[in-house]
Amino acid sequence: MKSTGGSNPLTESGTFRYGLRMSNPVADSVLMFTLTFVGAVLVLRFGFEILKMVFAERPMFPDFVSFWSAGFFAVQGAAVEAYNYQLLNSFQFEEFGQGELPFLYPPTWLMVISPFSMLPYRPSALLFEALQVIALAVACRYLLRDRAILWILIFFPTVISGIIHGQNAVLNTALLAGALGALDRDRPVLAGILIGLLSYKPQLGILIPFALLAGREYRAFASAAVTTLLFATASWVVFGAEVWRAFIETIAFARDWLESGQTPANKYASILGWLRQFGVGNTAGMIVQVGFALASVGAVVWSWRQDLPMTLKGSLLVIGTCLSTPYLLDYDLALLVIPVLLLIQQGNESGYLSFEKLSIALAVFSFLFTSLWGVQMPITAIGVPSIVLFALVLRRAVVGQRAGFGQTSCPA
Repeated sequence: MKSTGGSNPLTESGTFRYGLRMSNPVADSVLMFTLTFVGAVLVLRFGFEILKMVFAERPMFPDFVSFWSAGFFAVQGAAVEAYNYQLLNSFQFEEFGQGELPFLYPPTWLMVISPFSMLPYRPSALLFEALQVIALAVACRYLLRDRAILWILIFFPTVISGIIHGQNAVLNTALLAGALGALDRDRPVLAGILIGLLSYKPQLGILIPFALLAGREYRAFASAAVTTLLFATASWVVFGAEVWRAFIETIAFARDWLESGQTPANKYASILGWLRQFGVGNTAGMIVQVGFALASVGAVVWSWRQDLPMTLKGSLLVIGTCLSTPYLLDYDLALLVIPVLLLIQQGNESGYLSFEKLSIALAVFSFLFTSLWGVQMPITAIGVPSIVLFALVLRRAVVGQRAGFGQTSCPA
């Protein structure tokens, strides 16, 4: 296994508590309080979601309605109708008393979600969420050397939000964490398979080819390409070519849906979506979005060409992905638990830079000022966590590159 740390002249002394190196009383207390307090707020909100199962008629994990409804049509042998918004919407209102949740995913995701629709909605939703959580716990345990900090998964706000919404954000995070762990353990084929399976969410793969090619991870690149092709081919065989045609025809509908404001601006986590909250137009916002995307590409290519630990390269890839795509909703930021865990692991092993713990706390605390936990805010702080974490990791990467932190081997 390639080391995620290394000898560092910045090493600080201190004892450990709950997996965190305690060295600066103020920073230590702020980070611990922020992680637990913000997490507790979201856990409480999650409790209300569970109560729906007992006391409310509305379905729990509401966005899962879209997945279950689309899968229901597929199970009935009418997969192409999953992309018929009018029919899907009517079915949702008839079955759940609420709707307006189009299915905008490729047939690969339809193939994944269809088996869940063989069960009634509630057990299906609970099973879906449970499997996601298990996958994330296994993937992060595989990724991390410092497993004492895995408790942060339970309290990370966007992980909880992804579960509350009934979205696949937790599974997305698990696949990417597993891929980075596989690369770190010199298992490129496995990494490529996990990346290829993530192709059902194509906007999350924008920077991955740049990283793999810059890092000379050619076997992982080839494995990802083959897996993506086989995944798409399997869905073609299962559902037929007409389902792919129906999906392609929905791309224009999806663009119109997003641009028409059907999804509120305060739900977007992308730079473009965040700027819309402040009245910035699509053209100006897209220019800024492209600027962040180019900066992310540059940082990822530079870092993956260096002899830096996966802690830093992987973190820049994940955060850069969040900064690059214009279509990213608040629960998709479950991905940010990866760089937070890796930053804390790196800090525990080689010392924290000045203001690093306080900055991590700021990034996590900012989630309270978003709409992801159910409080509707016209203007949110949803762009702050990605920008702050990107600056932190890039700073540490530059310091590490100048100090010559190489990758040394350690037991797997």
